[in-house]
Amino acid sequence: MPHPAAYHRPMTSTHQLYQRLSARPLGRQAFSLAYMLKAPYFASVRPQVIEMAPHRAVVQIRKRRAVQNHIGTVHALAVGNGLEAAMGLLAEATVAPGARWIPKGISLDYVAKVPGDVRCHAETDPQDWQQPLPCEIPVRVTARLRDGTEVVRGVIPIWVSESKR
Repeated sequence: MPHPAAYHRPMTSTHQLYQRLSARPLGRQAFSLAYMLKAPYFASVRPQVIEMAPHRAVVQIRKRRAVQNHIGTVHALAVGNGLEAAMGLLAEATVAPGARWIPKGISLDYVAKVPGDVRCHAETDPQDWQQPLPCEIPVRVTARLRDGTEVVRGVIPIWVSESKR
């Protein structure tokens, strides 16, 4: 039997903030900064939030010296950090009230070098979230260059359970 909250999902405060800010000039930039303040680890890659919605999130990682490796491409783990940032936005926009989530692991395949800016996508299907709690939900992640070339793909499983608060 699906968790009752799975059918009706009011927005989390993070998603509400995104909705309010993204409608304003420079709002996505302001939200991206707020996201890095809430999760300081992501500041290392400076994810620019492009999209945050239930079942989908996109962030962009700009190629800059701080995220490059020894051959001048974007470091694989920097891309992984961007994918985790996108997964977190998806989870915040999708999780039911009264539930919480935490990543359980990460499995990534690096399929091509990353010579420039990269967009990190996270996606789930609505039926993934209609399981009784607690449950594991696989978040599909991909990273693509501007021309659409896929450079990283994988899955970040998240554990969703009832909040203790």
